[in-house]
Amino acid sequence: MAVRKRDHLLAVAQRMFCEIGFHAVSVDAILAEAGVARMTLYKNFGSKEELIVATLKREDRMFRQWLASAVEGQSNHSKDRILGIFHALHDRFASEGYYGCAFIRASIEYPASDHPVHRAAREHKEMIRSYLRGLAAEVEGVDPVTLSEQLYLLFDGAITASQLHGEPWSAEYARQAAEKLLATPSVEPRPPAKRRRGASRNPNRRLGNVEGATKH
Repeated sequence: MAVRKRDHLLAVAQRMFCEIGFHAVSVDAILAEAGVARMTLYKNFGSKEELIVATLKREDRMFRQWLASAVEGQSNHSKDRILGIFHALHDRFASEGYYGCAFIRASIEYPASDHPVHRAAREHKEMIRSYLRGLAAEVEGVDPVTLSEQLYLLFDGAITASQLHGEPWSAEYARQAAEKLLATPSVEPRPPAKRRRGASRNPNRRLGNVEGATKH
C-alpha cells in the first residue's frame, strides 16, 4: 500500500509540475489532488525539491521508453533512425495533452548549474546527446561529433519551438534540415576563424553579457 501511495503521488506530481510549472505548483495542491497525507510526501521524498527530482527521473524513464518504441523498433539503419526521431517528435507534439519539455522548464526555473533539479534536467539532455552520438557514429563519411551536435541542436530547437508556439511544424522543418545534413558527403568541424588585427579579445563585448548562460 505504501508503494502504491508513493507511485500515485509521484504520478500526480509529475503531471502537475509538467503542465503547470515547478514553482507554480505548491505541495498543498499536489497533496489535495493526490488525496494523500503530508507525511506520505515527506516520508518518501523529504522535500518538494526531492519530489521534483524524482518526477524528472520518472519523466526521463518514460521518454526513453517512448524513444525506444517510436524510433529504435522502426529500422536498423542509423540514417532512418535519425530521421525517424523527427517524425516521432512531430507525432508527439501533435498528440493531445502534450505539455512540452519538463527538462527545459526545470532548467529555467532552477538555473543554478549545481542545483539538484538543474542537474537532473541536464543529465536527461546529456542522455539525448549520447544517443545521437551513437547514431552519428554509424553514419559513413561524416564527422560524428559535429553531426551529433548539429542533430542535438535541431532536436532541442524543435522541442523549444513546439513548446513556445504550441504547434508541431518545428519537427518537420528540423527533419528537413537533418536530411540535408545526412546528404552532405562530409561534415567536418571548421577551424576557428583567425582574429583580425585590432579585433576585441572578449566576444561578450559584441554578443552582450552571457555570463551564467547554461549549457544543455
